[in-house]
Amino acid sequence: MARTSSSDTLRVSLLGALCWNLSRSNLPQARRYAEQGITLARRLHYPAGEALCINNLGTCLALAGSADEALSKHMAALRIFQSLNDHKSMAHAYNGIANCHNLHQNFSTAATFYQKALHLAEKRHDAADQALFLSNLADLASKQNQPAHANTYIRRALRLYTSLDNLPGQANSLFTLGTVQSQQQLPDSAQENLLDALLLYRVLGDEYGLSGAYTTLSEVMVAQKSLLPGLEAAQLGMRYAKHVGSSERTQNAYQQLAATYAMLGEYKQAYAMQQRFQQLRDSLVTDVNTRAMAALQSRFNTQDQENRIRLLTHRQNVTQLHADRDADRVRLLAVAVGGLLLLIVVGGVLYGQLLRGRKELAAQHQLVADKNVALESAAQQLHQLADSKARLYAIIAHDLRGPVMAFTGVTELIQFYQRTNDQEGLRHLPELVRESAQSLNGLLDNLLNWAVSETGELSCHPERVSVRELLSECYELFQTTAHSNQISLQYEAPSHLALYADPNMVRTILRNLVSNALKFTPNGGTIRLQATPDTTDPTQICISVTDTGPGMPVDKLKQVLQPEAGQLRATDSGRPTQGTGLGLQLCRTFAECHGGTLGMGAGPEGGAMVWVTLPAAGQSIMVATPPNAGFQSPSAA
Repeated sequence: MARTSSSDTLRVSLLGALCWNLSRSNLPQARRYAEQGITLARRLHYPAGEALCINNLGTCLALAGSADEALSKHMAALRIFQSLNDHKSMAHAYNGIANCHNLHQNFSTAATFYQKALHLAEKRHDAADQALFLSNLADLASKQNQPAHANTYIRRALRLYTSLDNLPGQANSLFTLGTVQSQQQLPDSAQENLLDALLLYRVLGDEYGLSGAYTTLSEVMVAQKSLLPGLEAAQLGMRYAKHVGSSERTQNAYQQLAATYAMLGEYKQAYAMQQRFQQLRDSLVTDVNTRAMAALQSRFNTQDQENRIRLLTHRQNVTQLHADRDADRVRLLAVAVGGLLLLIVVGGVLYGQLLRGRKELAAQHQLVADKNVALESAAQQLHQLADSKARLYAIIAHDLRGPVMAFTGVTELIQFYQRTNDQEGLRHLPELVRESAQSLNGLLDNLLNWAVSETGELSCHPERVSVRELLSECYELFQTTAHSNQISLQYEAPSHLALYADPNMVRTILRNLVSNALKFTPNGGTIRLQATPDTTDPTQICISVTDTGPGMPVDKLKQVLQPEAGQLRATDSGRPTQGTGLGLQLCRTFAECHGGTLGMGAGPEGGAMVWVTLPAAGQSIMVATPPNAGFQSPSAA
């Protein structure tokens, strides 16, 4: 684009390509590129480029849910392609027309146009286009509840995409195949293909595909009674659908969330999701009707203006006829016209003064409005800055609890050794005090550096770091407190495991989880830190903290994970502990910054187990993008 001029037809083709490539990730920007390409192509009299951009604009409108507008664009593009005898582009126009009929649920008409597109692709021996149209036929057969036909179409498409090494096509085919297998009551195969599609969508950065795959995966999991993993998958589908701006995918996600909440017995949440779905659908229908009424009003105004022009022309002809017949009337009319012109001039002068006065008044109003907007913007920025500082102070105060607890443990050890007259233990106390002071000093250095470099939002700076070294640091930090409470603190991690993550954020996660475990583990208990590769996602590493405390019932897990309110949990030793909820909120936020998740469940020997998934070294693509959290079920941890 930077090397092309505004009079180069190549610029039109580039704008059309940009529209197509952004249609699944940034619909507003894709539409702007298409409209720029149409304007430029018309100015350059370049019909092929104009038709390309019109057809791509139709695709954007269909993805946004405006099927009627999209259909008119595809039909206009088809007429131009037919005049140019461009069979490849004609096939894509047929495909776009079929997509619009598919959205209107005119399935028989959609099938006819898909078959036309496929026939043209087969005549040209174009494997890529054949695979695309076969995929759309499979999706249509799935909607018509014809899983056998859908299975045949999509497997043909998948073979073609695999032979072409086309990753986007393979991802879409696996997604459709998983949907079809779900209809055929084959949940295991459906889940396997959907997970494969999710992996490819993550690699490609296709958020539109991720939204649909997560929503369908949630449907499969809920059908298998895996309700909590299904809820998490539906929430991820909603997040990606909103980010990409697809109304259709957002409606599907709201429906799936409503069904999942209903299965969980959370009827209030289910009703809220159903209400949002209904509101979105109604707003889309209203928007379409409004645009249709605007088009009708425009046509009416045009016709009314044409009628007025014809009427004025007729009146001028009659006036001219009268002037020719009667010369005296012409002279009288001239005098009258002169007087009228004088009135018009005087009126024009007065009207001009009135317009100038209005413009000056409007300028003053605009100046006042601009100042108000600037003041509101400044106030909002100050408010955001205050909120950000308050959050950073809360993080610093919360993270200081771990080392301070270590000092508290040392004081308890002093009392214990004095009570038991343990001289050997007393000799080791200076070393324990020195280690705790060093830990506290290191933590303060990290937090101060963090506060100086990050005056606004926290940022993630990932690097390769050994998992075993991180667990060892955490063990050294809390072993004094654990020893003073007669708790066995253990850690286990293969030496070859490495994370690609921000080490300070990971240390904060570990300190919070171990600190919580120490609070809820009675004397004589055990706390175990363990790091293993994620069994469901080879790009992730699962780090878990397991205690032998009293544990927590399933109906309390969601309440503990809610960051809005403090939690109260009684240990076996009868010590109630009040938490602010900030620790788990920090852990979840830092995990999502890396594309991971945070979960909680019952330990294998009773007690509680909290786990977090983080990207393995070599998977930086999962960290460089905004939070693209992978799906993790409790059973996998």
